[in-house]
Amino acid sequence: MGAIVFQVIGVLVFAITTFACGRLIRRNPNLDYAQRPIRIVHFCYWFFLVLPAGVALAYPGLTRLDAVLGLRSLPGGALVSVLGGLLFLVGWYYMAASSRLLARIGKGAMAFKFPKLVVTSGVYEQVRNPMALGSYLSLLGVGLMTHSTYFFFFNLLVVVPSHIYYVRYFEEFEVELRLGETYIEYKQRTHFLVPKLSGST
Repeated sequence: MGAIVFQVIGVLVFAITTFACGRLIRRNPNLDYAQRPIRIVHFCYWFFLVLPAGVALAYPGLTRLDAVLGLRSLPGGALVSVLGGLLFLVGWYYMAASSRLLARIGKGAMAFKFPKLVVTSGVYEQVRNPMALGSYLSLLGVGLMTHSTYFFFFNLLVVVPSHIYYVRYFEEFEVELRLGETYIEYKQRTHFLVPKLSGST
C-alpha cells in the first residue's frame, strides 16, 4: 500500500510544482531565469512521477496492485490483452521514433539535453508531442495486457491528465522561450496530441 500512496502523493507534488514553476516563468519570461524552474520540474517528473511507478512495479508488483486494493481485474480475456499489446507497440513506436529524431535533428534528448532545433519531420509532422502520446499509449497498453484495473485507470484518470497539464501549461511555454518563433509557427500548424496520419513523411 505504501508504494501506491507514494504514487498518489507523487502525482500531487508533480502537479503543484508544475503550476508553481509555470507561474514563475510566466512572470519572468526570461530564458536565463527559466533554467532553474525547468530543472526543478524535470527533477520532479523523474522523482515523483516515474520513480513511484517503478517502485510499485517492483513491490508489490504490477499483477498484485489490484489485490492490494481489493479490486477486481479487468475483464475481457485475450481480446483485451491483444488490444493492450497493440497500444503498447504503437506507443513504443512513437517514443522510439521521436527520441531518434530529437537526437539526430533537434540535437537534444528527453529531459537530459534540451533540443537546440525544432523537429518538424517524421512523427513530429503528425503530432507535436509524439513522445508523450507514445508514453500514454504504452502505459494504458500495459494496464490492458496485465488486466490491472488500478494500473489502467490510475494512469488514464490521474497520470495522463497530470502530464498533459504539464505539457500544456509548462513544457510548451518553456520551449517557446528556448526555440522562439520557429516553434510557435510549428505549434500553430500541428495538433497537440491527435496524430494527422495523411500527408506525413
